[in-house]
Amino acid sequence: MSMKFLRRAAIAGVFVLAASTWSTSAVAGAFAEETPAATAPPAASDAAETAAPETEAPETEAPESEAPATEAPAESATSSEVDDPETPAAAEPAPEIVVSIPEVDLEGPAIAEVEVTVSNDSSEKMSSVVVSFAGPVGWQVVPSSQKVDSIKPGRDQSATFQIRVPEKRPGFALRVFTSTVAYKGGDGAGSATGVRAMPTTPPTDSLPTLFNNVGITALSQTTAGNFDGEGNTFSAEQLAAVGAAPGAQLEALGATLTMPSSQPGTADNVTAAGQALRISGQGQRLVFLGSGSSLGATGTATVFYTDGTTSSGAIGFPNWSFHDENAHGAELAISTNGRNRPSGYGDAAYQYRMFAHSVPLTAGKTVDFVVLPTNSSMHIFSIAVAP
Repeated sequence: MSMKFLRRAAIAGVFVLAASTWSTSAVAGAFAEETPAATAPPAASDAAETAAPETEAPETEAPESEAPATEAPAESATSSEVDDPETPAAAEPAPEIVVSIPEVDLEGPAIAEVEVTVSNDSSEKMSSVVVSFAGPVGWQVVPSSQKVDSIKPGRDQSATFQIRVPEKRPGFALRVFTSTVAYKGGDGAGSATGVRAMPTTPPTDSLPTLFNNVGITALSQTTAGNFDGEGNTFSAEQLAAVGAAPGAQLEALGATLTMPSSQPGTADNVTAAGQALRISGQGQRLVFLGSGSSLGATGTATVFYTDGTTSSGAIGFPNWSFHDENAHGAELAISTNGRNRPSGYGDAAYQYRMFAHSVPLTAGKTVDFVVLPTNSSMHIFSIAVAP
């Protein structure tokens, strides 16, 4: 019995050490990732400023702390002893310390006041609480951090900061604000981070407003479009033959996607260039219907939620012909025979296709808008939320 007790104590000690190490890394990581929140132009904001919201990434390291459980396969260990070290992971899916950042007034030049709230939903008191706050690179914050009173279970505390907001630049850009709280007690994690991302101008309300390319033409006007840079396009007649006429609805990856209602020969898709599009809803994933005009039609789509948080994912479309239909993780949605050339319909022996791809959505959150990838060879015809 004494040896079994010592073995359990040793395993528990490993987990205490791992949890402590991870907590320190999480605090450091939260500050290290603040730098990418630059005041980038719209095309770069997807890569630069949206990096900051991914301060949640350290959470993915937590399961690695379970690695010491592999030490438990000692032949004398029972199944209950093997399960014991795994119990700390059960608390991680539901964070108990919440850091909330309100909307920030972006009308500058001005000094804006920001009140950050830390809520303790754990069963233990939080002590030695220090709250820090940062905005985009170059935006001065006073103070950068401050200590607040201990927070009892079920209560919250606020810390007020002042931030210098510069004059607003024309065009769309994202401004990312991050607050990190370091503490003792509480849920035992040692730190928690809140992020709010705000657009400087409202996102576009509808996808057709963003359409900037003609990818579908009719036999009567095959010179009206240019999907691939060589004047070739999808055939409206061939699309209709497979159920993809203007306004038709298609099912893909759990979503109902609507074909553009544009008349053939008019703008019917958007080439991705970091545009922001208003989309509302909750669901499992955000689904894109599109096609590639090159072999490298890939990029990152970033989803913004109504609470100011974000999530992102990689999407990609295979080339519309002569490319593996599952390239980049896509799923075939539409396949037609032939295409329209400037000289007329041709290449009937070959398939020209559209695909579906998606990014996951955070459960329970409402989508506010999405920032498209930055890759002009990605042609997007439709977007929808899969419930």
